[in-house]
Amino acid sequence: MTFIHLPNGVIMTPDQPSAPTPNYLHSDDDAIIKKVLETHKPDHRKVDVYHLFNIVAKILAHDDGSSADVPNGTYGFGMPEVAADIINKVSCEMTCKCSGKDANRVTMVLLETVLPNYSWDAKLVITVASFAVIYSEFYLLSQFYNASNPNPNPVAKNIALLKQLQGIMEDASLLQHLSGAITEFIKAIMTVTKCLLQLNDLSSEYFAIYKSPLSTATDIARSAYWAVFSVVTCARHFAALSGLRNQITIGTMIKELSVLASKVSSIQILLQNQLDTLIQEIEIYKSLIKLFNTIHQDNTAILQVMFPMDGGKPPLVIGNSYTEVKIDALQGKNVLLLISSLDCLDEIKALAKLYDQLEKNGKIQYKLVWVPVADQIYEQHFSSLRSLMPWYCVRHPSIIRPGVIRYFREFWNFTKQTILVPLYPNGQVQPIYTLDFVWAWGILPVIGLHPDGNWKFLCEGHGLSLDLLIHDLYTVDLRMPSPIICLYGGEDIKWIEEFTTAINRIKDVTKLSMDLVYVSQSKAINQTNKAIFDFITGRKLGVYWNVEETYSWRFWARLESIFSSGLRKGIYPKVNNTMKDVGTLLSFSGSYSGWAAFGQLGTSHKMAKATGEIVLQVLSNISSWWDAAGGSEFFLLELNQQIQKQLIDNPNHCCHIVLPANVTEIADEMMTCTICDRKMGKYLMTYRCCE
Repeated sequence: MTFIHLPNGVIMTPDQPSAPTPNYLHSDDDAIIKKVLETHKPDHRKVDVYHLFNIVAKILAHDDGSSADVPNGTYGFGMPEVAADIINKVSCEMTCKCSGKDANRVTMVLLETVLPNYSWDAKLVITVASFAVIYSEFYLLSQFYNASNPNPNPVAKNIALLKQLQGIMEDASLLQHLSGAITEFIKAIMTVTKCLLQLNDLSSEYFAIYKSPLSTATDIARSAYWAVFSVVTCARHFAALSGLRNQITIGTMIKELSVLASKVSSIQILLQNQLDTLIQEIEIYKSLIKLFNTIHQDNTAILQVMFPMDGGKPPLVIGNSYTEVKIDALQGKNVLLLISSLDCLDEIKALAKLYDQLEKNGKIQYKLVWVPVADQIYEQHFSSLRSLMPWYCVRHPSIIRPGVIRYFREFWNFTKQTILVPLYPNGQVQPIYTLDFVWAWGILPVIGLHPDGNWKFLCEGHGLSLDLLIHDLYTVDLRMPSPIICLYGGEDIKWIEEFTTAINRIKDVTKLSMDLVYVSQSKAINQTNKAIFDFITGRKLGVYWNVEETYSWRFWARLESIFSSGLRKGIYPKVNNTMKDVGTLLSFSGSYSGWAAFGQLGTSHKMAKATGEIVLQVLSNISSWWDAAGGSEFFLLELNQQIQKQLIDNPNHCCHIVLPANVTEIADEMMTCTICDRKMGKYLMTYRCCE
């Protein structure tokens, strides 16, 4: 008795004249495909899959090689020995060695032990070629020995006798139905194989950099598995034909071949849809290359490819009002594309505040457009981000096609780091900006200004000025003498009370004007610092920067931007005073115990900065170093000297720096402590000294 096994355990026997449709067509095959993916271990061995496909087409589809529908071979040589050897192995697995196993197990044996090192298309083509060898015997017998042939070939007739196939060959009706089912199955297999070849070629080229949102790799694996499984099942039917005369059994086999053909055809439809989409994305990508290499009268053509209509709706909206905007609104304008992932909440909050500040001062030269790029879209998060923006936004991330994203990645080097791309009215793109430029200078890109144009101060390395640090975060009355500004932070309210008391005493002693500015941690929650804010407000101790104002966030972001830009340019704290100053301030980020920095706007005086403990020690001894005839310049100069003296006398007051995530690998020996100049120890992305 012959049993036909399916992957889900369904067993068909000759006693089942009308077998049900196999459940595997409707089952969740994720577990199977997960195992299949684990078997895939390609080692880049070459198989001329197109040449092999052409040979198989001549056998299975009786194609003479002239059909334009069949892919052309790439190498054009005869049948290589290695391919013949592997085809023989696969044929044996399908018909001999695994005769007692079900088709799913045979399929997994092939994928795990015989074909694991081949590409998906090679696995399928080799399997189909192996099937062609098995099928060809039956085909030749049916051609030379059948009921309509009055003079059957004696060799064919005797082979049929040995295999007990004469009952099939001599029954014209049965042979016709069986041949029809086989032809239907072969057509489906050849079609899906050709489609998989084309898709595999395009996807390996197209998604070398960009991960497919269509899960192409998984779908190719799923398609290859089911196609191989179907071929194995069909091959085992041919092996089981020997000795069969029961027409009910043959009828069951014909039905299952028809079911398999339907399954393979459904796979082909899936692959064809992906293939069509992939071809479309490649065309979009190529059209952008062509468009950006051409000077236009206006930028509309480029923008229409980037931002197509969304179901008949305009692709752009104003973020915080959701007012629809047509592409025509950007025609002839200087456009600034803000390209980012959706993981940018803090950046967008700070940018929105800066944008509002710049717009009020008439310093916006571009029409800003947010272009969100996301593999996974969380609608509520996306909507929350968009609602913060007073500028133009793409209506939904799904509008940005993979071909456009590929262009972003390959030509504009977009990864996860937000970039700004100036697009002029003639369609030309100017140098790309990162947000480091925005945070460092407190401005959006300026027409005609190169992104590297403002970094001269960093190369000169004279030191960090207070003007650069807070010029757009804190203002003073220009009609009055410039006060000394004291920035301070930390969450130890006891230290804050001691420090502000000391400052009041300093003001009494020196008669100098001093402004106190409390800088909260960049990601601190207002409730965390509420006691500090209440203390500052109640004692009238100057101002504080809370999280909602984003001044604190921009302060720390400015330091990180300057520091990371310097490191990328090969400028290190060890040899550059500006980087050393920035590194010292960065080491205060997240400090609980307190810190302080003193400076004066509009002057070239060097900033004085230190940890809270050092500052209190120096300020408590002011009577020993203050000169009543001195002014603010003397105070800052002497304060710096006293801090340096304390650091020398107490060498254990060293720092740690957490590098920004976008900093590339740097030589450890170039990371020296900004206080004691010793080499710092590295702990993941954190450098520490004196621990």
